[in-house]
Amino acid sequence: MSALPFRQQKPDANRIRILKLFNVPFTLDPYHDRLISQGYEVINASSYQEALDYAHEYYPALIIVYDDSDSGVDALEWLRLQHTDRHGWMATTPLIILADAARLNTLKREELPDRVIVLQRRADTLNHLTRVVNQLLRGGLSR
Repeated sequence: MSALPFRQQKPDANRIRILKLFNVPFTLDPYHDRLISQGYEVINASSYQEALDYAHEYYPALIIVYDDSDSGVDALEWLRLQHTDRHGWMATTPLIILADAARLNTLKREELPDRVIVLQRRADTLNHLTRVVNQLLRGGLSR
């Protein structure tokens, strides 16, 4: 269960990999749980360096950033790191940013079709996130 700390395991080669940068590892995480239930391999990173290290080793198909500067994760900083990474493929890896209402307008300016998507965190975000992930990674199929 995502409410408890756990040791990350090597990803399953048969599942689509998603990297989630979320610096609050001991709280309930419905995003993680929903994506796992949809059949994705989801790895949580709690720092920029941990996320970069994972990405370089396992080449995720999608990156999700939970923007929360109070916990040390700024989506704009991650976007800069992703675009200036030494591996060119990082700049084209799809990114979903989960933002609160106060940061939404700032982050919406960074959107790029099928590449950078900004979603506001609210009650229905979980279902919306699932639809967007399935569209990006499975060509619109939903389960």
